[in-house]
Amino acid sequence: MNPKSLILSLAVCASGVADNPALAQNWVSTSAPSYDWLGLACSTNGGKLVAAAYDDGFGNGGSIFTSTNFGLTWTPASAPAGLSWQSVASSADGAKLAAAVNQDVNSNPGPIYTSANSGKTWKMTAAPTNNWLCVASSWDGATLAAVDSGMGDGLVYVSTNSGVAWKATSAPADFWASLAMSADGSILAAVDSGYGDGLIYVSTNTGASWTATPAPINLWACIASSADGTRLAAASSGLGDDEIYVSTNSGASWDITSAPTNEWTSIASSADGAKLVAADSGYGDGLIYISTDAGATWAATGQPGYWNSVASSADGTVRSAVSYPGGIYVLRQAPALSLTRSGTNLLISWQNLSAATGLELQQISNLAATNWAPVSVSPGLTNGWYESVVPESTSTNLFFRLAGP
Repeated sequence: MNPKSLILSLAVCASGVADNPALAQNWVSTSAPSYDWLGLACSTNGGKLVAAAYDDGFGNGGSIFTSTNFGLTWTPASAPAGLSWQSVASSADGAKLAAAVNQDVNSNPGPIYTSANSGKTWKMTAAPTNNWLCVASSWDGATLAAVDSGMGDGLVYVSTNSGVAWKATSAPADFWASLAMSADGSILAAVDSGYGDGLIYVSTNTGASWTATPAPINLWACIASSADGTRLAAASSGLGDDEIYVSTNSGASWDITSAPTNEWTSIASSADGAKLVAADSGYGDGLIYISTDAGATWAATGQPGYWNSVASSADGTVRSAVSYPGGIYVLRQAPALSLTRSGTNLLISWQNLSAATGLELQQISNLAATNWAPVSVSPGLTNGWYESVVPESTSTNLFFRLAGP
């Protein structure tokens, strides 16, 4: 047995080898234009993205762009240009989209638009014109909810037919800042900006009734939900207490996390609520923080920026962020490679994570070279793990990585 034949990259990313599969990767600037981005949403695997700009940076109003390849390329959507887009939402598969306008070019309250074909065409819905701040979607795209900033009627609206019809819920008129929804659309959570009553409200029946939770009165900026709606995470803006709170019981009780005090603008959650990503506005430390233990601990990532919105894949391994002004960034947490011997073969395996989508197993015998070649044996999928069997070399080193083809 030649010991040199077992050299392996234990952690890899789309652009090369990483030393730590958890948080070692960098946020990568995508090819999106440098607009004043405000809204961001993604499919459950994080690969299909939709972003909304409040302005193009030159006072001409904003646009909506979509990507189907983790931000590698972007396509301008056919949604009306020149509007101050505020928020976007996506179904699990990225096919059904909703986008809310804060105001038009004449500073009038704006409408809500929907798309049923990943942004190729859009329709203005029957939702009333309002100064919309946030829109949320169930995973099937059938249930939508949206909140007004308080500069309009200050209400929370729900649609149960993909935006065809809308109904004002029984939530009080308030100065709403953000809204989150469970995957099935039954549990809604909305936070007041602090210019109203400063409370967090929860509905467990798609908005039919609402309960004020015991979360502290605050200038809330954002809220996120797990897929089942039991785990919530809410963050305060810089004029509040600057903290992040979590709930494990749909808002019945709240605990403060160890996140640093900051001027938080956005927070997103994995489906299980364990992985969180939160962004500072740029008027705090300007960093993006990640927690992989439901807020117990946090790690700072990225470079300082004026972050305005973040999104997460369902498994929390793909994260994206938009800045205002600035670009759109993506961070993919690479799966770790594992190697075992099976007779005269090597069994290489890696977890089927969203971040591994579109990557292929490659090998090379000399790291000084650049001619990485795809492993000829296609991997199989067993119990959530990809497995590839490679003949063991007895005469040369072998290096393996996952990378874009």
